[in-house]
Amino acid sequence: MSAAFPLRPEDFNPGFVERVFNAPAQSLLGLTYEPVGTGQVCDSYRFVCDWVGDDGPATFVAKCPSANEISRGAAAIFHLYDMEVGWYRDIAEHCDALCPKCYHADIAENEQEFVLLLEDMAPASQGDQLAGASLVQVKTTLAEAAALHSFRPEGGFASYKWLHHGKDNSQFLVNTLQNGYPVFRDRFSSLLTADILDLGQQLVDRIGNYVAREPLEQTITHGDMRLDNILYQADGRIAALVDWQTCSLGNPANDVAYLIGTSFADPAVRRAEEKQLVEDYLATRTSAQDFDAFWNEYRRHAFSGFLMAINASLHVEQTERGDAMFAAMAERPAQMAMDLDSLSLL
Repeated sequence: MSAAFPLRPEDFNPGFVERVFNAPAQSLLGLTYEPVGTGQVCDSYRFVCDWVGDDGPATFVAKCPSANEISRGAAAIFHLYDMEVGWYRDIAEHCDALCPKCYHADIAENEQEFVLLLEDMAPASQGDQLAGASLVQVKTTLAEAAALHSFRPEGGFASYKWLHHGKDNSQFLVNTLQNGYPVFRDRFSSLLTADILDLGQQLVDRIGNYVAREPLEQTITHGDMRLDNILYQADGRIAALVDWQTCSLGNPANDVAYLIGTSFADPAVRRAEEKQLVEDYLATRTSAQDFDAFWNEYRRHAFSGFLMAINASLHVEQTERGDAMFAAMAERPAQMAMDLDSLSLL
């Protein structure tokens, strides 16, 4: 443990946990853990606590740097840990969007060492990216997206340095995608059809135009609002948005298009529902754009899930489940982009 806080689950000790919860010394008799979630950029664990009394929660979830060096390096390049720590440290408790309560947040200057202690949201469970979402899941998540996009911090956005990493990340994407896409195309040639892979090449050829366009508005955005990063109750209603590692100042249409585009396993359901979903989202927003203006932004950002699939797959540890998930993330928004003729807007 090189940092002033634990980096791996085995580094957690009763003394550290007692200090986090302002509990008396030796009040935590036992501490056990097990891995949770499917994240590829960091590692998450559920800790079970044996307290003498009621000095702390029975369980909590800790997020730690990935054990994989490639994933940790990618996190530093894209400032992923810094953005998530910044969200929980500076914004989460002031915004109405549902997310776990944060007990402790810390990060080192190298941005590869961090720790988060978060509320355990069990029995809520994460959505299934591969199986796809129900309509209720998408509707209730969009209501939380509206709450997030409506939030304005007192004093504005400028003082939160971590909120502005997204701009540098977009330029990095432009610089690397030309060389990276052939690798993606070869790797996913057996999982994606030729028309989707060809669409990807056309998108890469126009990526400068895609990134350069100034949004009609900027809000705090989640940036990776997909099922694996959302916890749901048994009835399908959202419990919390998690994995804020791409939280930045951005175009709210990106979150909306990303969620809708990656969530529906059946494109016919998405086609039938998406306009009403966008209308309902806008009705919930404060100071929202009119429908026609936002719809054009939504159409342009149909590519958002596809781009995330390309970029993320090239920068994290490769796994069989990860490749299946990235393929679904690419296929669904690619079909959406073709349905909406999104390429014509670039």
